[in-house]
Amino acid sequence: MLKRHISISYLFLILGAMFGVIYAVQLIGIATDLIRPDIARSLHISLMLYGFIPLMLSLLPFALFDKENVLTAESLDYLEKYFILWYIFLVFMILALLAGNTRSLPFYDFPYELNGILAFAGLFYIIAIFKSIKNYTIKPQWVKVSLALVIISPFTLLLLMNPNYGQVEQMHLGPHGDNTLGMSFALMAIYYLAIKLASPHTSFTTRWHILWIIPLSFYLLSVLYRSFVGKLSYEAEWFLQYLTLFYIPTLYHWWKDAGLSIKTDLTLLISILAFLFVDIEGNILFIPELRALFHRNDLVVGHAHIAVGIGVLFLALSIIEPYVKFSRAMRYTLTMLLGLMAIVLSISGISQAGFIHVDIETMWKWRALFGALFLAALLFWSVYLRRSTVQNVISTLTPLKLYHLIAFASDGLGGAMLLFFGKALYDIIEQPFYGGYQYIVFGFVTAVGITHLIGYLYNHYAHPMALSTSAIRIITTGGFFALYQANILGWIALAIAAVDFSFALVYLLYLKKDSYEKAASY
Repeated sequence: MLKRHISISYLFLILGAMFGVIYAVQLIGIATDLIRPDIARSLHISLMLYGFIPLMLSLLPFALFDKENVLTAESLDYLEKYFILWYIFLVFMILALLAGNTRSLPFYDFPYELNGILAFAGLFYIIAIFKSIKNYTIKPQWVKVSLALVIISPFTLLLLMNPNYGQVEQMHLGPHGDNTLGMSFALMAIYYLAIKLASPHTSFTTRWHILWIIPLSFYLLSVLYRSFVGKLSYEAEWFLQYLTLFYIPTLYHWWKDAGLSIKTDLTLLISILAFLFVDIEGNILFIPELRALFHRNDLVVGHAHIAVGIGVLFLALSIIEPYVKFSRAMRYTLTMLLGLMAIVLSISGISQAGFIHVDIETMWKWRALFGALFLAALLFWSVYLRRSTVQNVISTLTPLKLYHLIAFASDGLGGAMLLFFGKALYDIIEQPFYGGYQYIVFGFVTAVGITHLIGYLYNHYAHPMALSTSAIRIITTGGFFALYQANILGWIALAIAAVDFSFALVYLLYLKKDSYEKAASY
């Protein structure tokens, strides 16, 4: 089950990287009509922050339960419900952003109401944890602390993201030293569990608790003050920002106490080093005179690429390493490409601040190139393109499986392309694009393609899925042909009707007989 959801979540990572590349090339004047640049940017950031990374981070307690032999099948069942709800959220988020429904925030740009789905998913996550921790005779301290944090997280999410009084809504005003402190502490809790997971010691005991207690205490005070009293002064936020420096010795002591090494824990080390770098760089950039020059220019964008692209992404990868092995070549390549992106963006930011003079568009071109190579690397090392996967697809291919595969490529991938780039594609074929209801049609087409994918992946659903899509195609064929005949829609309606009718006939006249033969054999 875990490997299946790792593979599904990886698709959202590829999708997030793809929109990042699109936005990068749009900055240099390429493909500007493909999709609105602001929407491409929102999709890139939102998918990176809410797709693969948080889903893999949420596996961390269960990887520890598995290590300590308390993980139960019932717990995994509730965890799967959590993943399903999160996927639903991601679909809603993508559609909302494609429709231009944004909040004009640098992060968390989707409608606030969608957080309700995440909170609902969190309830199943809590149940999943309870189903495993009941097997502990004596609950370890990390379990008690993690359980408390998980229980309050759905309510904290709705509070912090609230558009009227939430902290996150204030991030576009800045400065946000208290937010940085809070997000950093959340990562510290995850780093602790990740280090515990990687530790070869059966008992991992930490020291120097004061190093994380001080930042946490001040963060909680800042949340209460901002939520119920008023805004924090710059000096107060500056003070809170500098409290993140306490995390540097904390991570050092945790690494040493856990007995970790570079050879066996390279992925986690890359993540920690990136985290420490952005911690120090972030505190330097918070100096008022520097912040005035660099805030929101390309240097800060490069800073974010190191924080999320290397720091948090590799933290997520380190958690799933017990289930999916990563080669050193993959780890070094992804780190190098993300690092190069951050370097050229930093050079561009320094130039924008007036310290040096370089051609910013040239830096953006390099950024687009490194981003494209990063996307290519993700695809190259994905499970979908592995030789064993391709060989398995070819060796198990039957006429019905081939039918489902072609139909998925036509409707599933084609529908997704129309969802993302509908206006540009309609401009190419010189057809009017209205948006609105057309997105619903594109979503319906994509859903038919996903139905074919289910028929391809699960043999016992192959004929039912083919029969159901054939019925749908017959109805849509009649509808589109009628609209064409009534001159309501142009030739594109006739083309859609022809494609749907062809798929329906291929199954009903040639492939359906196989289902009768199987039924007769039972």
